[in-house]
Amino acid sequence: MNGEEFTKLYTRQDSDETITPFTNEVGFSLIRKYPKDTAYHKDERRMFIKIAALERGFFYGVDMTKPEKRGENTDHVIKDGEEYKRRVTNFVSDGSEFKFDSATKKIVHQPTNKSFTMNEFVEILASNHLSDRLFWKRKINALTNAILKFIFWLSDKHYDRVKTAIDKYEFGRNKTYSEEKTNDVDPFFKYFSIYRNTLFIGLVIALSVAVLVYKYNILAEFTLANPLIVLAFFLFLSLCERISIWSNAKIKEFFTPRQFYNEKPNFIERLHDYQYQNKFKLKLKIN
Repeated sequence: MNGEEFTKLYTRQDSDETITPFTNEVGFSLIRKYPKDTAYHKDERRMFIKIAALERGFFYGVDMTKPEKRGENTDHVIKDGEEYKRRVTNFVSDGSEFKFDSATKKIVHQPTNKSFTMNEFVEILASNHLSDRLFWKRKINALTNAILKFIFWLSDKHYDRVKTAIDKYEFGRNKTYSEEKTNDVDPFFKYFSIYRNTLFIGLVIALSVAVLVYKYNILAEFTLANPLIVLAFFLFLSLCERISIWSNAKIKEFFTPRQFYNEKPNFIERLHDYQYQNKFKLKLKIN
């Protein structure tokens, strides 16, 4: 079966603009208008659907696009639709969830063994695209990003997901890790090596606790002559130093290539990679 024969399994709908068979692969691409009651339709956005049955798996994907005229040709620029109050979901498969049955000419959902005609499958893709399937994932991603920014900030560094990914790639190729800037850590009392931001957040917490202690009068004699206060102060500095050394070591480990194949990534790398993992299972019911 070639791309032309595969495309004939689909019956064109009123909302479809163009259907283009793949030349060297068994599959086709489909440009479809959005439903008339949506803001995407008013803004002349288009749904770009791709389906292909390859030897390595059955692949599909849906994206929001914006048609742009370039001379006699029209390019479809992919958009994420973040400017809309009601978001759509752009997605692409990994080739494992579905398969194409050449005998029945249907698409089979492997976990449930349910089969769908080509038209039914296209409607499933469109329905999932029109739903905000990644709403909670974006919220979790925002929290994950904030945690990573805070960890980097404790070591006087800056975390940006894209820049960090590029830096990690470049450091990996060079097999060496270099600081994004030279951090001159001034030892506190020439003994404690504490990053400024770590000390700052620690002082904020200590001040808050001190205010509460004073308010509830837990310590009647809150003076520097109190040996418990002095002991708590140096214990606090020691804790800040441990946090500084720990966070800096974890960040360096994140940028340094793993020496062994079975070496597991540390939690910073897992948090960083989690933001790129937007996979979900298709809802098989059409809305």
